[in-house]
Amino acid sequence: MPNIVKQRQNLHQQLKDSEDRIKTLQQQIYFAQKLSTIGTMGCLVAHEFNNILVPMINYAELALKHENDVPLMQKALKKTIEHGNRAALIIQSMLNLVRDHAQNRQWFRLKDIVDECFLCLARDLSKDGIIVTVSVPDDLMVFAVSSQVLQVLLNLIINARQAMLDRGGRLTLEAGETPDGGVSIRVIDTGCGIDPQLLDKIFEPFFTTKTDAARPDQRGTGLGLAVCKNIMDAHNGSISVTSSPGGGTTFTLSLPPADKSAPQLTQSDISDLSDLT
Repeated sequence: MPNIVKQRQNLHQQLKDSEDRIKTLQQQIYFAQKLSTIGTMGCLVAHEFNNILVPMINYAELALKHENDVPLMQKALKKTIEHGNRAALIIQSMLNLVRDHAQNRQWFRLKDIVDECFLCLARDLSKDGIIVTVSVPDDLMVFAVSSQVLQVLLNLIINARQAMLDRGGRLTLEAGETPDGGVSIRVIDTGCGIDPQLLDKIFEPFFTTKTDAARPDQRGTGLGLAVCKNIMDAHNGSISVTSSPGGGTTFTLSLPPADKSAPQLTQSDISDLSDLT
């Protein structure tokens, strides 16, 4: 009998050790996906920073060449500072995404997060032939973990851009309050669309159709949408998709009405990638 008890204790310990290892791996997957997003953004930022730095250098040189023309020098220096501040904002936005400071649900203005998304991308999408339309009420408030909503929207916007590269199109981001007091967010593109046979697989971890893309900013790891789904599940919300080949894609995010009495969201909530167990 003592041997049986000891065996059961050993089995319980092995099970606990296995669960701890799974939890650690799940957390690593979450952060790996975040780094992948930042890597994609880095490709875009590299191009955009050139557009920021070249004028900064030109304005600085202009100020030095006309140091006796005070009005011109002041204008040139002002432009230099403006470009420098924009570069600093882009870097700060990327750092905020990495640091993931706020892990508790809180009220925030959705329009601010949308603006932050495009600031993080640091890319004028019109240069890719993409027309961007944002329709988010200024007073629409969301009760969620803002950094995680930012990550979900960034992934969807990056995916939409990739779907329209080399062909152009329209990216629409719209949001509004639902009749029950929740929030619905739609990210719509007019890109290549998704094969109907793949729609049921796109939220599976490591599933991607973009591993062979020639450009780094067109490749995928297969983690983005899986983590997006996990984040929405942890918020008691949902993410759904409609698409057709050549007909574009629409992702819909649904967040339930705020329940202030609900437990606050923690990092462990979003790390529980149940699809991997």
